[in-house]
Amino acid sequence: MSLVFACITAHTPLLMPTIGKEGLSVIEKTKNALQQLEQDLYIAQPETIIVISPHGDSLPDALSINLNSKYVTNFEEFGDLVTKLEWKSDIMLTDRIREDFKEKHLPLVLGSSEYVDYGCAVPLSYLTQHLPNVRIVPLITSHLDMKSHHRFGKELKDEIMSSTKRVAVIASADLSHRVDKNSPDGLSPRGVAFDEKVMDVITKQDPIAILDIDEEWIKESQSCGAKVIATLCGMLDEVNHEAKILSYEKPFGVGYLVARMKIG
Repeated sequence: MSLVFACITAHTPLLMPTIGKEGLSVIEKTKNALQQLEQDLYIAQPETIIVISPHGDSLPDALSINLNSKYVTNFEEFGDLVTKLEWKSDIMLTDRIREDFKEKHLPLVLGSSEYVDYGCAVPLSYLTQHLPNVRIVPLITSHLDMKSHHRFGKELKDEIMSSTKRVAVIASADLSHRVDKNSPDGLSPRGVAFDEKVMDVITKQDPIAILDIDEEWIKESQSCGAKVIATLCGMLDEVNHEAKILSYEKPFGVGYLVARMKIG
């Protein structure tokens, strides 16, 4: 059935009630948008979710997939010793991606850990509440450039489109960390422009335009999610889709975006 759903989500651990606590009300727009997104994803009924994260064991020169029989959340570094959610792996799709990248001499490394990083865990905890049997493929971006990740996305799309399963993609990506005076390193006009550019790419449904963002722009804006979004844009290139921004806010000086792409 191929690609049935795609989205961009914020991944701040503050979205977890056990971590954000009373501060969760400050990012209520993002929380509400994720709850709406959860309903949309449930309607799409995916069998597998590819979740793309910029965190975890990001490599300098290759994408990586965490391949394990099952995955567990681990929020201990944020003071949450209680939350333990589990998902199963889609080993067959991972193996197909590995073989395709190997045949085309594209850089991909398989690792193995029972834990998923918080870039995967936060959105999955919201979006899979009513999908107990869904399987996941945790994909971690590299330090390679935007063009490389856009190409990786196009190759991943080919594998998704030839799959017999219903596949969804979650692009877990916080935007610029320099969007106002509350940002850790202060306000940068290019940080503001970065977020505006990403939202423009989404609303105009112009995935190739993400390549206007170069490495210097990413560095200045301090966005952890740029390569994640480039990968998603590669997947959506030449795919008929209707995009909608569900929320955008920046209460802590970091751009939090939630957007949905209706496929077909």
